[in-house]
Amino acid sequence: MQPVAEHPAPSTTLRPSPVSPSACVAVVGAGGFGQFCLEAYRQTGDISVAAVADPSLAGSAPPTHPELSITAEWRKLLDVPSIEVIHVATPPLLRAEIAVPALKAGKSVFLEKPLALSLREADEILDAARLAGRSVGVDYVLRHHPAFELVARLAASALLGPLRTFSLQNFAQVLPPDHWMWDTEQSGGILVEHGVHFFDAYGQIAGAPEEVWGSAPRNEAVEVTVRYEGGAIGRYYHEFAWPRTVERTHGILFFEHGYVEIDGWIPERVHGRVDAPAAALEAVVRPLCPSLEVVDDSGAVSFDVRFPDREAAYRSAIVEGLRDLVAQHREPSHRMVVSAHDARDSLSLALEARRALETGGRNRLPS
Repeated sequence: MQPVAEHPAPSTTLRPSPVSPSACVAVVGAGGFGQFCLEAYRQTGDISVAAVADPSLAGSAPPTHPELSITAEWRKLLDVPSIEVIHVATPPLLRAEIAVPALKAGKSVFLEKPLALSLREADEILDAARLAGRSVGVDYVLRHHPAFELVARLAASALLGPLRTFSLQNFAQVLPPDHWMWDTEQSGGILVEHGVHFFDAYGQIAGAPEEVWGSAPRNEAVEVTVRYEGGAIGRYYHEFAWPRTVERTHGILFFEHGYVEIDGWIPERVHGRVDAPAAALEAVVRPLCPSLEVVDDSGAVSFDVRFPDREAAYRSAIVEGLRDLVAQHREPSHRMVVSAHDARDSLSLALEARRALETGGRNRLPS
């Protein structure tokens, strides 16, 4: 496991700076989420979608880009000189199959999570990127959301003290029995396809994982516990069983001098309580979140920050991730917020967690 990198200074807005000149991308996969990404790019003004590939929709046009005809063959996109980045929005099974040829063709790739379904495939992708001198980005939207930038900033300050324990509960939308996520050959299962988001986001605060164990109480539910090298204990619970109207994600982190709560899969609220002066908290948080509300109560400080436009924040996080990749594609010395090695680390933890469920053991992570 690589050492946790220092956090870059958080931005003060949901909108990252546009790239100049505008970026030219192609999207492979035009299902529901692919369409969401196309809509996000359409709104930017600095990301131009040159082509879309999806064999199941070939010959039709994306609603967001009626001027384009979806092609069945993604390999044709690799021969278009103007395309800088291939965004792979397919099920995880196809990650390496598409990413490796794209990198060899001189394109950088922006992958939906996970990076791959195995460390062998992940390393094939990273090796291809290194040999081609191109870049790999993974669409970890949580770390491009200001809520997690806020929590990272608080954790890095001296206000809260060391992290002791945290809990992530993800009560997610029910999926039909024939959904591709239930086919582990396509998706890797809940922890690999979905859990990597949270392993990455919370791992940037907790540090390097040391040991993992857990159980699967139901077919649609998993729970794992991770012990981190710094001593923190993290508990992750995922269950896909609820109507979309009532699904909920909640995280709470307890430090020595306070706690922080994160409400929402795409966060809508961060709040907590800290044993520290109000002025000290405001100095850390308000530059990032001008809407901060602070209440000083008997020596401790309660705080609350809202992020009311969930969908806009989601789109913006996707765009920011792609812009971050384009920056490194054009200037290799650019340091990405989420590196390909970060994505490999979270995949490694997800695979060990899944193995722990299968064996009932306590699995140590490779150092």
